Amino acid sequence: MTRPPAGEQVVASVSAAGDILELRFPDGAATRHNRYWLRDNCPADEERASLFRAFSVAEIPEDLVLVRAASTRNGVDVEFSDGTVARFDPAWLRDHAASGEPGPACAVPWRAGHQADRFDAAALERGSVAHLALLEAVARAGMALVRRVPDHGTEPLARLLGHIRETDFGRIFDIVTEPHPFTPSQSDAPLDPHTDDPYRYTPAGMSILHCVIPSAEGGGETIVVDGFAVAESIRADDPEAFELLATVPVPFVHRRASAVPQGDDVHLRAEAPVVATDRHGRVVGIRFHERSMGPLPLEPELAERYYPALVRFARAVRSDDFAWRRRLAAGEAIVYDNQRVLHGRTGFSGAATRRHLRLCTVDRDQVHSRLRRLRERHGTGTECDPLPAGSLS
Repeated sequence: MTRPPAGEQVVASVSAAGDILELRFPDGAATRHNRYWLRDNCPADEERASLFRAFSVAEIPEDLVLVRAASTRNGVDVEFSDGTVARFDPAWLRDHAASGEPGPACAVPWRAGHQADRFDAAALERGSVAHLALLEAVARAGMALVRRVPDHGTEPLARLLGHIRETDFGRIFDIVTEPHPFTPSQSDAPLDPHTDDPYRYTPAGMSILHCVIPSAEGGGETIVVDGFAVAESIRADDPEAFELLATVPVPFVHRRASAVPQGDDVHLRAEAPVVATDRHGRVVGIRFHERSMGPLPLEPELAERYYPALVRFARAVRSDDFAWRRRLAAGEAIVYDNQRVLHGRTGFSGAATRRHLRLCTVDRDQVHSRLRRLRERHGTGTECDPLPAGSLS
């Protein structure tokens, strides 16, 4: 619900009828609040937002009623039948009223021609406005480009996002072109756009792909695709296909029987739809990696309906309609949301040099936590705006 400036938060009228508190504001807005919800969020029981409080919902009597409510110059006073008297901030009540409508969307889908926000690594001082702008860009577009990153600047850049996540590839995965690669990323072959680690219950979150040595003989362009834009395009053209992609779980598997120079032996499995949506139906996550897909456990009739939707998604991901392309130069890095955008590359010749990129990842909740704190510090007024939760199995 849109909130006017604090100076206009005067309540026009207040009424309490047993179990519901109703507020009306001068601009015509109205909010309704349940008796149990009000007692649970009573400001007299410590700051509710901190979640550290002595009060427990077990103490709420089932026959609780609202005895009276009145608007004062300093707030809305409410008396409960258990003897509690509390003063609520009308602005807080308005902000937290259940309207049934989604809050403002932070993510903005994009297609081919997108101009990624660019940052200079030297200007990204922790806590600065530039730091906030970087995290906002990744939350809004799912990616940003950082230039002038030193060869060993991957970890300092990652620390702006949060703590590096340890995986079976270690803290930093050095992707170096090898004559006998143990993973396709170490070859010089093209890679279709994909999300990493779909076989984990919680896939890689915010990732950094840092170019140390580019391919010397052309090719090796990095490709980034906004999965949100692909999903919304399919929803607009074929709602049934979108519904299938958002509801049918897909098995993803990663099995390596023996350890390799940069990785342990593993057997990882997870199931989740290609498209994740929230309770309002908004797209909040993407999980798509064809090389890791296991056999789909579908009845023939469902397979007949599902495969055309999956084919449509795969073709869109590979098309030029959604692709952002850039042959990363030495010292350039993309910071991207791995549960939103897909990344790949064109093929290249590895004969003259061993192309070297560095990859690491940070959990999305850490990055979003840091973004909210920076919003608070710089007073953006968007501290509580919803951020996409990602693809969770």
